[in-house]
Amino acid sequence: MQNLSGFTELQVRASLQLINDVQFGSAQYEHIQPLLRRIDALKEEFSRVISVGELADDEDRLVTVFSLRECKQDVKKILPILIAKHFYEQRRSVVTSPPSTTLHLIVDEAHNILSQQSSREAESWKDYRLELFEEIIKEGRKFGVFLTIASQRPADISPTIVSQLHNYFIHRLVNDRDLALLENTISTLDSLSRGQIPTLPQGACVVTGTSFDIPMLMQVDKLPKEQEPGSSDVNLVELWGSDDD
Repeated sequence: MQNLSGFTELQVRASLQLINDVQFGSAQYEHIQPLLRRIDALKEEFSRVISVGELADDEDRLVTVFSLRECKQDVKKILPILIAKHFYEQRRSVVTSPPSTTLHLIVDEAHNILSQQSSREAESWKDYRLELFEEIIKEGRKFGVFLTIASQRPADISPTIVSQLHNYFIHRLVNDRDLALLENTISTLDSLSRGQIPTLPQGACVVTGTSFDIPMLMQVDKLPKEQEPGSSDVNLVELWGSDDD
């Protein structure tokens, strides 16, 4: 199997194990076959974004970025579970109390990963997905594991997860469901600060939580042009051309 990719090798090994188990009467083919079909369906999608190989030397690496930009929605929900579960269980099994180091999981576009509503997955799988992250955000501090989430649609995220957050950086929100969530969840947010949220300018945010005595309005400085992420708003006037000529 030296020339096989990691996912193909998994598929081959699972099929061989199934043949062996069926031959000796320890497994029922009709129960296992749906899992093999699912492996076959997702193998190509996973192969596009990750590869299986030797473990890299990460001793000096402070930040690791997992980009899910090329993933389909199904993979976007599966991969974060595998990554978070691996590192969380690793920390939980070896870290003493109190921990001497910390691990920070930062989830961008969190509404795609921690959404409470999903029509593409079974209810049991959705419950497992949310319960894992809910356990991390409730119990992770004891093992030095902390969760930071960023989202444009906080109302789509599990209320249990949002309610366990300690500090909030709230940029402009105009959706009624998002604003209602803030009102019902963040006890440190006063009515004056909450009223400013729908009209905040670009780069401004209201910060509140256990690390702040009172809610504050903060303006985030822009990064130098060469350091800005590729997420700028489209300039329609420049894109379509000016009518002044």
